[in-house]
Amino acid sequence: MATVLTLATSFAQPAGGQSPTRPGVPATEPGPTVTLAQLLDSVRARYPTLDAARARVRAARGDRTAAGTLGNPVLQYQGENTRFPGGAPLLGMSPEHMTTATLPLSPLYQRGARVRQADASVRAAEADAQATGQLLALDAARSFYRTALAQVSANASQNLAEWLDSLVAYNATRVQQGVAAEADLIRSQLERDRAVADAGMDAAELARARAELSAYLADGGVAVRTLAVELSDRPLGMPGVSSPATRTPADAMVRPAATGLGLTDRALGALFDTTVVSRRPSLRAARERAAAARAGIAVEQRMLLRDVGAMFGVKQTAGTTSMVTGFTLPLPLIDVNRGPSARARAERDAADFELRAQTRVARAEWIGAREAAEILSIRAGLLAAHDSAGAVAYLARADAGRMIALGAYREGAVSLLQVLDAARAWAEARVTYYRTLYAQHEAVLALLVAQGDELSAMLPTVTPVSR
Repeated sequence: MATVLTLATSFAQPAGGQSPTRPGVPATEPGPTVTLAQLLDSVRARYPTLDAARARVRAARGDRTAAGTLGNPVLQYQGENTRFPGGAPLLGMSPEHMTTATLPLSPLYQRGARVRQADASVRAAEADAQATGQLLALDAARSFYRTALAQVSANASQNLAEWLDSLVAYNATRVQQGVAAEADLIRSQLERDRAVADAGMDAAELARARAELSAYLADGGVAVRTLAVELSDRPLGMPGVSSPATRTPADAMVRPAATGLGLTDRALGALFDTTVVSRRPSLRAARERAAAARAGIAVEQRMLLRDVGAMFGVKQTAGTTSMVTGFTLPLPLIDVNRGPSARARAERDAADFELRAQTRVARAEWIGAREAAEILSIRAGLLAAHDSAGAVAYLARADAGRMIALGAYREGAVSLLQVLDAARAWAEARVTYYRTLYAQHEAVLALLVAQGDELSAMLPTVTPVSR
């Protein structure tokens, strides 16, 4: 009987040692850990897509330099009344030599519109690069939380399989002693085998999540198979919205009363127009592209007069030197720029329509992200409530339910099915808690991006809400 009590004690608590070796279920012990801040720093510093966006900014700045550059003068030399090489001298004709320099004037009156267009294009490229960085950071964060949830699921499945291993051993001993029915042993073995299969599926999902996460890390030699994430196990505070003129990183996370929750649709629209529109990079890029398109119309209008130039030079005839001046002006009898002008106006209209469409999308994304973050913050806050002992009450109840069911089963007060149900409830409770928690984290980060904040800059102030 002492052996029976020892076995019962061995699975009364969750297993904390190394998992048994099973085919298809690799060990889930964490290797190198990465935090969200480290991940975002890696994306911002060396991710190729962001580097490509920065290269496009440099290209736009090169176009700006070209737009502000004036044309080079054209130097021309002309000789007249000179004999062919080897020919006879020309009688009664004095050689004439003329040297002129022509300065193109077209760049002078086209420069202003071209510079305005190029400046707007540079600002649009910079805003696009910022938007690319924000979306990359959000995608990396989502991959981070996918790995975190897969890590929790794999650990819970492995813990459950270990716990059921102990239950199988306990029932086997009881069957050998003749104090339990063999049906209980078979049922517990079936449940253990199902848990092992689930653990294999969760381990495979964890492997995929780790590989996806490793793509955002700059170190190509990272140990993908043992990569683990490290993050807070508390809900994040709701981000606030403040005026861009007074915006500081400390404003990222504020009291719920300052987030604008509970506002009417009209008030939400006004809040979006006064705060989010001016700092969301995708909208800034759309506005700058519209400005560049409007400047493009002015460029095409100034192309009506092409190849305007002023000429100055000297002419030497029979030992006499004279000054030569001139001015070239094409006559615009036919508007050869009518087609490009129409295209520029159409591009301006298209840019304006795209700006209006992106504004609608941005407003919807911000409102949706805000509502989702509010709902998940409330739900995660309820699940994360702590008991008097300082533990998460929701998880503590799951632990207590499994232990109580096990104790009652040892005393013969409940059936094996109730014990197995309590064990499954324990694993499901852990996955549910962390799924809700990480979804709340993702929602808060998505809200920060939706309102135009840089995750890498605001992350240090994204602290857990007070208990």
